[in-house]
Amino acid sequence: MDEHKERSYEPVVIKRDIPIEVVTCLEERRQDLKGVIIDKEMVRFYPENFMASHVIGHIGEISEDELKNDEYYKQGDLIGRFGLEAQYEKSLRGKNGFRQVEVDVNGRPISNENLKRVEPEQGNKLVLTLDNDLQKTLEESMDKSLEQLKKSAGAAVVIDVKTGAILAMTSRPSFDPNKLVPPVSTKAVQEYINPGEGKKSVMQNRVISSKYPPGSTFKPVTGLAGLESGKVKASDVFNCKGVWSETNTRCTKAHGRVDFLRGMAASCNIYFIEAGRRAGIDIIYKYIQELGLDQKTGVDLPGEVSGSSSNPEKKEAAQLPILEKWYQDKQEEIEKKYDQLLKEATSEQEKNDLIFRKKDEQRVLKNEYQIKYNYDVKWRPHDTYILSFGQGANEFTPMGLANYTAAIANGGKLMRPYLVQRIESPDGKVISEFKPHVINQVDASAENLAMVREGMKKVAEIGGTAYGVFNDFPIKVAAKTGTAESGWGKDIYHGVFIAFAPADNPEIAFAGIIEEGYHGSTSAGPIAKAVFETYFGLDQEVGNGEVTESTPVTPSRPSTTPQPTTTTPADPTSPPPANGNTGGTENNRDTGDNGSDGNNGNNGDDGDSGNSGNSDQGDNGNPANEVPPSD
Repeated sequence: MDEHKERSYEPVVIKRDIPIEVVTCLEERRQDLKGVIIDKEMVRFYPENFMASHVIGHIGEISEDELKNDEYYKQGDLIGRFGLEAQYEKSLRGKNGFRQVEVDVNGRPISNENLKRVEPEQGNKLVLTLDNDLQKTLEESMDKSLEQLKKSAGAAVVIDVKTGAILAMTSRPSFDPNKLVPPVSTKAVQEYINPGEGKKSVMQNRVISSKYPPGSTFKPVTGLAGLESGKVKASDVFNCKGVWSETNTRCTKAHGRVDFLRGMAASCNIYFIEAGRRAGIDIIYKYIQELGLDQKTGVDLPGEVSGSSSNPEKKEAAQLPILEKWYQDKQEEIEKKYDQLLKEATSEQEKNDLIFRKKDEQRVLKNEYQIKYNYDVKWRPHDTYILSFGQGANEFTPMGLANYTAAIANGGKLMRPYLVQRIESPDGKVISEFKPHVINQVDASAENLAMVREGMKKVAEIGGTAYGVFNDFPIKVAAKTGTAESGWGKDIYHGVFIAFAPADNPEIAFAGIIEEGYHGSTSAGPIAKAVFETYFGLDQEVGNGEVTESTPVTPSRPSTTPQPTTTTPADPTSPPPANGNTGGTENNRDTGDNGSDGNNGNNGDDGDSGNSGNSDQGDNGNPANEVPPSD
């Protein structure tokens, strides 16, 4: 009742977006429509439509539950629902204005004059780290890759390796936030919120809210762990015969004698299984944690999920309760079965036989329990082997992959990724500014990190699995390709790709995935190349209009165009501010051909073999592993 009294004269929104003909009709009958107010309302407008929509987000009407929990809002207010709109709602939102009017005992206004009026205050604006040119290139090249592969979902992100600033981010399928500004049409609900069975989720930022098996993009982690363990030297040579006999795990081919650099370039499964065996799961898991892969990155967006991996303790914690429940259910079945049989027994001999059979079944059950414990709960060498080359329990977000790639690139500093550079008042005064933040200094020697970078550099050179992408690129790039089991069915693989550039003095890092894209080099690889072309100005004409390996190019970061997002004042009576700054300004740079195929026919073999924890088992208990497509 008290709440009702407090809101007794608070306006209730009946209808939004009224046609001018209806407004005219209502105005003509104003005297007959006591308490009905026709007023202007601020409208959020996103001038770039789909561009960076998962980053910027959208707004929606406040719910009844939210209204009860926050006195700051009133019925009908529009609040941030997704992306930065939701993350920075308090900063973006202005202060409500109000009108004080004289009312009768029933709460109805008796005068059109305002006793008091307070104008609303516009909210603050966000200046983002996004680079307009890179964002356009990333989205255009992502769309081109999806179109060529006839796929519909993917994600990619580009970050500054020295600061963690996010320069570009995209997730597909995308949405137009303008269509989600109330009133929302039925068509928009069907298209975006309830797309239907078999269609990819739209309202999900796959960069931070989806996690995927990394495939061979995990091998730099195993490589670093092996080197740091002291049990693997870069000069050590392993003999790849095309199969790991202990578990029947296959490589894409027999690579022969392979050292660290050759193993990374050729993405040799056998090399990294041996490196993982020598290092051991404890050291490998240590570097999963050191590089932040099993945790949230802390990016300033809502909805981020943690990556996941496994070790002996985590496997037991996850699997033992399942096994114990199975064992308990089986015991109860046996007890129930023999209780009934013993009740129906007509002689002592029959009862004794039943008791003997019951004990025999219980003994068999205990043996089954032990077998399942040894296989499903206890950590086995096979678990280490498949984890070592990126399969098994490994699942990471593209944001996590990009951040770990940046940490390798910058010499071991794991940065917190961020999108908001600063918050400004409506008149341009800086309210707060965000500085780079180091989450962790990776516990690894400079020499070993440099060796991993050199190995990734070899991936993009002759004989490497990304050579087909960067063979004509004038700037040295370090990369790692991945063909990752999706877990969605047989022969369904995601294409994963990580890279940084320049290889010898890194500035930016990339991570991308095409769902069901098969090869990382031919699906996400060309997206990375297009981004690097734009970043280094290689999509501009140089000399005679061509860039060749002999053309001198000075890598330099193009000027960043900040992307301000401004608030909508809450009070509908205020005049609308200038729209059009949510998506930022646009440079007139020519982004060139963003979807370069990168001579994919020259790609090497990636060597990701399909070895998830659910692989079919052979008669000897070893996995009967298949070899996935080479990358």
